[in-house]
This record gives sequence, C-alpha cells and structure tokens, in this order.
Amino acid sequence: MRYRPEHKQKTREKIVLHAGRLFRRLGYDGVGIDGIMAAANLTRGGFYGYFRSKRHLFAEVMRGEHDFNKRMKARRGTDRETLTSEALDVVAGYLDPANRKRVGQGCAMASLSVDIARAGPAVRAAYADKVRDLTTEFARGLDRPADPDPRALASLALCVGGLVLARGVADEDLSRAMLAACRAAVAEQLRPIKDR
Repeated sequence: MRYRPEHKQKTREKIVLHAGRLFRRLGYDGVGIDGIMAAANLTRGGFYGYFRSKRHLFAEVMRGEHDFNKRMKARRGTDRETLTSEALDVVAGYLDPANRKRVGQGCAMASLSVDIARAGPAVRAAYADKVRDLTTEFARGLDRPADPDPRALASLALCVGGLVLARGVADEDLSRAMLAACRAAVAEQLRPIKDR
C-alpha cells in the first residue's frame, strides 16, 4: 500500500516530537532509536526512511520550535515598554522554581546544552540558530539594540544558565536564590539605558 506524501510528513513530525521529548528527559545518550520509534508507535526498521542517523534526528529536534522561543515570539506588544514587560513575564515563568522540573518537557536549551556541546556541526549550528533567534526576541524590546545586542545575549545566558544551575543543585534554598537573582539580573539588562 502506498502512503500519500502528507502521511510521510506527519510520521516524520511524530518521530521528531517523540524524540524531542525523550532527548529532553533522558539526554541524547539516554535513548536509542528503538526507544524513539517505540514511543512513536513505529518500528525501528522505518527509522532510516526518515533520518540518516540519530544525530541527524537530534539536529532536526533542535531546529524545531521550543517552549521558550514560542513564548517569546508570542508577545503581542508593539512598543518597547510592552514588549519588555511581556519579556519579563516570560522570564519570570521560565525562571520560576516550579519550572525546574517541567523544563525537561519544553526547553531543549536548558535540558540538552551539554549534549549539544558534544554533538556534531549540524546540531551545534541548529542550536546557534536558536540562540540567535532568542537573542533577537530579547532585543525586540530594547532601546538602541545592537546586532547581536549584549543585553539580549546576557539575558538569554542568565535564563538558560540560571535554570541549568538551579536544576543541578540539591540545595532548595540555593536553587531558589539563584533563580531570583537571575530574574533580577535580566530585569536590569532589559531596563532602558536612560534609566540605568
């Protein structure tokens, strides 16, 4: 039986979706092709009809939309003040202590940074695109933004790095203090230059 082209595309998207979930939860080395295909209710034999390798699939996962990106792009503001306020709301949710456990479900940047650093050029290039994309989103509310803007780069680093560190420490008070400090530092980065 021949499948229509849209069936192949939907199956590919299904594999990417399940792979992304598993990679974020278990890490790149924590899951194999068998586990990915089983999660998608497909057989291992079909994998190579869609992807050359697990690493190729990993790059595809990184090219997709991620929760942090989606939330930053969903800001509806049209002026700097509103865009900045909306960005700070997104950051507050991202750096909320309750998000530490959920991040494995939605943010590849915080859950897979170490795996990505060890990955091949295609994965790292896809990750670089996400960094540029989020930096651009942070810069959208800044006055006199540069390209890339150091305030936007610092804000992104504070968000992702702060969440990675807060997830790793066993001390709850330290973790909460770190997230609060990162939220405050991002707010400082996004303040208008004239208010500094």
